[in-house]
Amino acid sequence: MKTGKDGDGMRHRIKIKQKKIVVRCLAAAAGLSLLPFPAMAQQSPEFAYSAEEWAALRDDKLEYEEIPRLVHEYNNTVLQNAIAYRDEKDKDRDDVAQDYYDTADNIYGNIQYPDSDDADYGSRMAAVLNSRLQAEQMMERGDESTEDSESIKMGYDQTENNLVKQAQELMIQYWSQYYSLDSLRQRKAQAERTYQSEQNRLSAGMSTQTKVLSAREAVSSAEASILSAESNLEKTKESLCLMLGWSYGANVEIGALPEPDLEQIGAIDVEADIQTALENNYSLRLTEKRLANARTDKVKSTLEQTKKNQREAISASVKNGYTGLILARSNYEQAQQAFELERISMDSAARKLAAGTITPNAYYDQEDAYLTAEVEVRTRKLALLTAFAEYWWAVEGLASAS
Repeated sequence: MKTGKDGDGMRHRIKIKQKKIVVRCLAAAAGLSLLPFPAMAQQSPEFAYSAEEWAALRDDKLEYEEIPRLVHEYNNTVLQNAIAYRDEKDKDRDDVAQDYYDTADNIYGNIQYPDSDDADYGSRMAAVLNSRLQAEQMMERGDESTEDSESIKMGYDQTENNLVKQAQELMIQYWSQYYSLDSLRQRKAQAERTYQSEQNRLSAGMSTQTKVLSAREAVSSAEASILSAESNLEKTKESLCLMLGWSYGANVEIGALPEPDLEQIGAIDVEADIQTALENNYSLRLTEKRLANARTDKVKSTLEQTKKNQREAISASVKNGYTGLILARSNYEQAQQAFELERISMDSAARKLAAGTITPNAYYDQEDAYLTAEVEVRTRKLALLTAFAEYWWAVEGLASAS
């Protein structure tokens, strides 16, 4: 594991920046099973990366671009799968089938038939019948087995890339919650100004005690919302860090997210990407591999239909992902335009306040509108990054095949 980190998954377009190592990963908190690994455990040998790259992976700052390598090197599930594969990498379909046959033989060999005059004949015979049923099921699974080392490895690779995708989504979620917390703090400041204003109005005989109490309750509500948001933000950060190999409670800095690449989005050829997605899709490739390994006509027929359905589902998934991506880009661009208008208004309000031509309350109103527009840009940016990651991974092999 680690108290730092290392790994690779989003394949080509990813650079490296920085990370850590875990003495013990409390994987349960990240939805992972627990397995003790030595401190500094990593999957790749030291020569896999340069000293600078290892240092970046092992520091205590998480960069978005590092996530694939961190998952590969330190994620508990990936490490366990790598260990399990050592015993499976040389198996062909006959070896996998033989495992089922051996299990069936062991069950048959341990069956003991009771005498008909035994007092517990009925219950013991029921146990015999149950054992025979289990053995027959093992034999059937051996006959229908389509697995080999290649399909097993493919499944492990699919799991790893799904974990990379999940970690990227968690990092985006972290920043979404961070920005939401900012908004809550702004609302609290606004509620405090309103509360102060009502107090002043009450002193001047222009308000009531009920309105003052209501304003005070709004401040308390804002404070409670902030506490809840801070707790949720910390939980998301903890889950993300555990997933990438840091120890529980590690002091990790979460780096900034990349800016959306609008040029790259504009250059997408969705029809070409559909073909790429069909070639890369793990579920479809697994089906094709199992079809090649199938022993019975029944299994072959089922897998042929599965393959057909998966190709249709993958194509639809990529098209839907592209539609969502283009919509997210449009929303982001509109939010940027609206923010620019509010920025101009904000600059104007600042000059007017300095010149004494507007009241502080009017300035605060403009400031609130500016901050709201800023939050909208951030929100739309995160939605666009999420949509792009969803589309990217659909093309890279994770499009829904069902």
